[in-house]
Order: sequence, then C-alpha cells, then structure tokens
Amino acid sequence: MKDEIIHFLEKNLIGKILFTDKVTYTLGNGKLEGIYNDQMTFSNLVKTENGFKFNMTTLTHELIYNLDEKGVRTTIAKDYTGTSVFCYELAVRKSTNQLTGYMYCVSTTVQDQTMEAVVCGIFDVIFNGKELSWRENQLLYRDNPIEEDKYKPIAFDSKVCIYLNEGKVVYEYLPTLWDVNPRTLEKRLSKDDYPPYISKEV
Repeated sequence: MKDEIIHFLEKNLIGKILFTDKVTYTLGNGKLEGIYNDQMTFSNLVKTENGFKFNMTTLTHELIYNLDEKGVRTTIAKDYTGTSVFCYELAVRKSTNQLTGYMYCVSTTVQDQTMEAVVCGIFDVIFNGKELSWRENQLLYRDNPIEEDKYKPIAFDSKVCIYLNEGKVVYEYLPTLWDVNPRTLEKRLSKDDYPPYISKEV
C-alpha cells in the first residue's frame, strides 16, 4: 500500500495549488465569530526507509471578531492570517503492516499562533486506489480563544480525505473539537463547532 500511496500523491497532490472555500464558525458560546479561507500547496515528497514524508504549506486568511449581544461583529479579536508549513511523516509498522505517523507545524508567520509544539498522530490510513484517507488525533491540548484575551484548552481530532473530482484533486478536512481537562487530559465534546474545510484544485 505504501508505494501505491506515494504514486497517488506524486501524481495527484504534490505541486498542486488548492483553494479552501470560506468557512464561518463561532466560539466562546457565541462571543466570537471566525472567518477562514486559505490556499494550500503540497511539496517535498520524500521516500524514507519504511514510509514517506511531505510538506503542506497554507496561506491563510483568518479573522476572529468580537460579537455584541445581538451577534453583530464589532472589533477584531484575533488575526491568524499568515503562511504556515506543516510536515507529515508516515511509516509502515512491521507488527501490523499499517501506516501511522504524525503531523506538526514546522514554521509559521501567524502572530500569536496556537500550533507551536502541537503534534497530531496519524492512523487508520486507507487507500482504495481512488481515495486516500486517514484520521488525526491531537496529542495533549492547544489553546483556543473564547474571548479577546482568554483561552481554553482544546484538542482537534479530524478525518482527512483526498480524492479526484472530474480530474481535479479535492482535500477534505473534517474536524471534531474537544474540550480538554488539562489535569486529567479527559476529553469532552465541545459546544463550539467547526464546519468541514473543503479545498479544491482550480
């Protein structure tokens, strides 16, 4: 499966430019509203002894607004606009013949970013010849804004699907947000909710 996935990535994803449709989400029990869209490129695919690795670069435009009691945007609480590079690295486990790995942020120009020293584990990698998918579980927790200068510990778990639609590559990121107890690391489904992020080759 490893070689087939590498070939799929080489042919369909590496070097392509994808654009993410604009998404809107709310945080902090309706106190904040975020607007997000980006441009994604994939590069530096390298075969390793037991697997492969590649980079994902995102040029994001993300603004989080304060909302008044009527739900109307007032001032900008956070500006997470910038360029970030993420590294994906996977390898085949001889015990199970399954691919697992991790993803982390290599560098970013985003100010007050929340991805520093955050790692996501990758597992449940499935490739059927036409669609590549995997699941990501975030290790420990990261910060998420709930008010302009206040944060809470959260974790993202997600499913990623990559496939072709009429010859163009589509990258789907389907997140699930959890509130995390920082002492016990117990997760509870958050009341805040993020929509799917759909990125498409034009």
